[in-house]
Amino acid sequence: MSASSETPPPASVSQGRPPRRWLRRLLWTGLGLALLLVTGTVYQAVSAAADERDFPPPGRMVDVGGHRLHLHCLGEGRPTVVLESGANSMSSGWAWVQSEVAKTTRVCAYDRAGNAWSEPGQGPHDAAHVVEQLHTLLANAGESGPLVLVGHSLGGLFVRLYADRYPEQVAGMVLLDASHPDQLERLPGSARKQFELGVKMMALMPALVQVGLVRATGLFDAMGRGLPERAFAEAAAFASTPRHMEAAHDEMLAWDDSAAQVRATRGLGDRPLLVVSAGAAAGAPELVPAFQALHREMVSLSSRGEYRLIPEANHLSLLTDQAHARQASAAVLDVVLQVRAPPVAGAASP
Repeated sequence: MSASSETPPPASVSQGRPPRRWLRRLLWTGLGLALLLVTGTVYQAVSAAADERDFPPPGRMVDVGGHRLHLHCLGEGRPTVVLESGANSMSSGWAWVQSEVAKTTRVCAYDRAGNAWSEPGQGPHDAAHVVEQLHTLLANAGESGPLVLVGHSLGGLFVRLYADRYPEQVAGMVLLDASHPDQLERLPGSARKQFELGVKMMALMPALVQVGLVRATGLFDAMGRGLPERAFAEAAAFASTPRHMEAAHDEMLAWDDSAAQVRATRGLGDRPLLVVSAGAAAGAPELVPAFQALHREMVSLSSRGEYRLIPEANHLSLLTDQAHARQASAAVLDVVLQVRAPPVAGAASP
């Protein structure tokens, strides 16, 4: 038989089809991912249920019209100090400061709508809505003025607007490494890039929380590390809930509206004001001097404004480090004592 008459070899059975080993790998990878997601979701649900049991609200749940906010007050005396947290923070973050200030006067920390123990509301998360909810919360809880407002980070915007809307209630203010309404326009360009990146990351957080990744990695534990044990556990637990993450994201999305509202406010007149800056960097060191310059400008909001630098503290440790928080508490108590002091004869009243 000639070579030309030989029967050609059969075509490969795999011709025109992907190799079976790749199909098997794809299948097992998909099954593995699905198993991880299911396991993570179950882990998150079980852990969240345990947190709800182990960490009941330490304060009161107060109705503010359709939903309830958590308010935790300690101490006695006047004026009443009201603590306003920064973004992605909560009332437990004030544990060191609140316990120290409570030795001298009444002091209240609370959680904004959707944060920590507070129930979500229907309104926006801009400064105007936050202020109205805080005003309703204090009124419904029977916490009357005079008030000394203390704002950390983003909370600095909220207390400034509160003082403008309800000047008759506010006797003094402390701004702790507070946000400035013009900071994204006036700080180096890296600040806006960091802010925009933070907003994008926060948008992903609820989904990552839902499948247990945030809890398993302790992604936000550093924000509360250094607090008393109970407060740290509460902060870590609520940083691992989708609701808290969604509220924090919504507050960041409302930045432009909040900043515009604060730009339109008046000053504090002759009510005492203490502006405190952290001297060390928690993130980008090149931004620290620029932030401090903005803080010094805010001293002019009051004819009795003062500036104080805590060199060894950073933005977070002002509250979470016991020694640094003691210095922040001293700043709050300095304003409390100024409010308590009798007016000087012939001086204008606030």
